[in-house]
Amino acid sequence: MKTLAFLSQKGGSGKTTLAVHTAVAATEDGERVVIIDTDIQRSATTWSEAREAAAPIVATAAAANLGDVMTAARHDVMTLCIIDTAPHAAPDAARVVRMADLVVIPCRPTAFDLAAAGSAVEIVKAANARAVFVLSACPPRSPEIAETRSVLEGYGLPVAPFEITDRRAFARAVASGRAVTEFETHGKAAEEIRNLWHWLKETMQ
Repeated sequence: MKTLAFLSQKGGSGKTTLAVHTAVAATEDGERVVIIDTDIQRSATTWSEAREAAAPIVATAAAANLGDVMTAARHDVMTLCIIDTAPHAAPDAARVVRMADLVVIPCRPTAFDLAAAGSAVEIVKAANARAVFVLSACPPRSPEIAETRSVLEGYGLPVAPFEITDRRAFARAVASGRAVTEFETHGKAAEEIRNLWHWLKETMQ
């Protein structure tokens, strides 16, 4: 079972949105996926409660119990575990990243998000974990995108070669317990999410 952890030290980065959308895209690609929601806000859990489809499975757990939940997921022959972490929880975050094959750090093109990205990198490097950046919730054609990408590249971690654009389809899909690949199957948001999943899949290999 491969494990992806979505990590941000700032709320509003798009972390949970990317986690649940990646989980659905991976499920559609044939993976058996479990999302482990360790965020006290329980956003992924709320999303799953509004969802009609049985997959992906969402399990709610404290970070301290993560190992037990992952063991159960392996017993159930899950092939992909996606962990949604809590912001501002450095000790728990360190525990999570040590258990992940790849850590995904979402970052919006704002000064506040860039400041928080440095804290996430410190946690990742202290744990000697593999990590990548994904530019998320990007305004269309914003000059800040290129500037943010340049700063992120300075940390020496891979940066996804595309952006996830701030599109209304994301909010509409999540509100109904779906992902954009289900809500607007052939839309631009769906294309971006599929690109993200395939890139993460290749990076984990």
